[in-house]
Amino acid sequence: MTTEEKQRTLFVGIDVHKNTHTAVGVSPFGEKLFELTVGNYQKDFNGLSARIREVSTKASLAPFVGLEDCHGYGDRIARALWETGFPMVHVPPVLVDRARKRTTHPEKSDSLDALGVAKVMMHDTDSLPVYTLNNEMHFSVQT
Repeated sequence: MTTEEKQRTLFVGIDVHKNTHTAVGVSPFGEKLFELTVGNYQKDFNGLSARIREVSTKASLAPFVGLEDCHGYGDRIARALWETGFPMVHVPPVLVDRARKRTTHPEKSDSLDALGVAKVMMHDTDSLPVYTLNNEMHFSVQT
């Protein structure tokens, strides 16, 4: 992703858990534009998709989604967001943890983890694995 493309992107980081997921949308300049915690049901994913589209339209930015876990607990939300048409990448938790440890106050919360996912996306976009749905309806990594 070029610098010019990054300047037109809404980076949406999602911290995934068993029952809830926290999403944080960040402008290309690191400004937090929204935060939303949703459940693990299709209606919740629809609400998150609508919020992402609303914020991206208002800010004139193209949405780009990153999840800490696209398998396991993140499989349902990853599938729902991918089917909605959002480009999606997997952000390895080790990268989020490494970035958090370099901060002045390395606290941990769902909100901070989602923000960390978005910030890793901003800096490491081109090295993150892209997710797509294969013929057997399973996610696969494209490097």
